[in-house]
Amino acid sequence: MKNDRLLWKDGNDLNWFSTSGAWHSLRHREPDVDWCKIVWFAQCIPRHAFMMWLIMKRKLLTQDKILQWDLSRRKNMNMMCCLLCFENFDSHPHLFFECKYSAQVWTLIRDKGGMNSVSPIWSEVVHWLNARSLQKRADIYVAKLLVAATAYNIWQERNARLFKNQLRPPETVSDVILKTVRYKLMGAKLKDTVRVRKILEEWEIYADDKDDDGG
Repeated sequence: MKNDRLLWKDGNDLNWFSTSGAWHSLRHREPDVDWCKIVWFAQCIPRHAFMMWLIMKRKLLTQDKILQWDLSRRKNMNMMCCLLCFENFDSHPHLFFECKYSAQVWTLIRDKGGMNSVSPIWSEVVHWLNARSLQKRADIYVAKLLVAATAYNIWQERNARLFKNQLRPPETVSDVILKTVRYKLMGAKLKDTVRVRKILEEWEIYADDKDDDGG
């Protein structure tokens, strides 16, 4: 005599019941996105990754999106203006990095990630990263960190101007980005190879620095 077993049918598949199996069959599913590995990756900076996810989903509340549900803003076009360059409307494509201000920030930092040939256009930046997202190389890891840190700090600068009336020049923002990535690399767990050591030296990180940081 055998004990009864609880089964779960998912489509044409019949398996032993499990909560995980039930969840996967009931949950809403979307097609896989090709940008997943440039947003969520090992040793990323979580707050930067979350910002990247919002940007990829176009969920940031830029003025053009707010206008869709607050038409009164049309009466004051100054409210729609980009607070970084004051030359165009505040929107995702403009902020990353068609705006003269953010494009200048991008130009100041892109060489450190081996992206000196990548134009300040978000779609081109994403395309460049996507083409290399499966490569487990230290330089690609640095590039992912740089792009995420740049996007995060551009948004922070935009909000500081909007809500606090605080303005910083592009050079200051780019310096913050580079310092953030450098500190992350000091604590990152990377293979001890000639290529990695060369990359770290370009960031002025040496063995003693990582030992002091506990990395």
